Amino acid sequence: MNKSTPFEDNDQPDSEITEPEEISKSQRKRDADDVRKLGERLTELPARQLATIPLPDEIRSAVVEHSKIKSNSARKRQLGFLAKHLRNVDIEPIDAALEKIRQTARASTVKLHLAEHWRDRLLGRIEDESARDALTTYLDKFPQADRQQLRHLQSQAIKEQQKNKPPAAARELFKVIRIALFEESDTQ
Repeated sequence: MNKSTPFEDNDQPDSEITEPEEISKSQRKRDADDVRKLGERLTELPARQLATIPLPDEIRSAVVEHSKIKSNSARKRQLGFLAKHLRNVDIEPIDAALEKIRQTARASTVKLHLAEHWRDRLLGRIEDESARDALTTYLDKFPQADRQQLRHLQSQAIKEQQKNKPPAAARELFKVIRIALFEESDTQ
């Protein structure tokens, strides 16, 4: 009888034969939980943002159906149904689209905080800086801003603040600053 060597049967040494790695039960559970969480994030999105995500029709309709359901147990079942369908598609593009939405939201939040900071500076609420100096700095940074409007809103807001009146001018000042910040980022 002729004995064959390992090289004759499969043309590779035993050390080079690779068997597919088995995924542990714990890893499969973590993957299933991740897909379920992805489904939850999809169901929490407003329709406008959901429309920007590349989803197959069956998944999109499952997300829309989830939003119509009122019963908690039925919502859980629908979420399980959605997760089942998500396991059969490539979720990389979906994750990328969700990340883009999150980054946009973060950038928007940063701009709003910056607008609040400028408003506080313009109202003289920051130590070591007068409202007049803050206005000069703001106008240097945003030369396209309407100087007269800003001066008027600033003086009105400071008067309201001193008389403990509702901050209508301060709100209007905030809107003007916010618009300028968002326009600046659009031109960059």
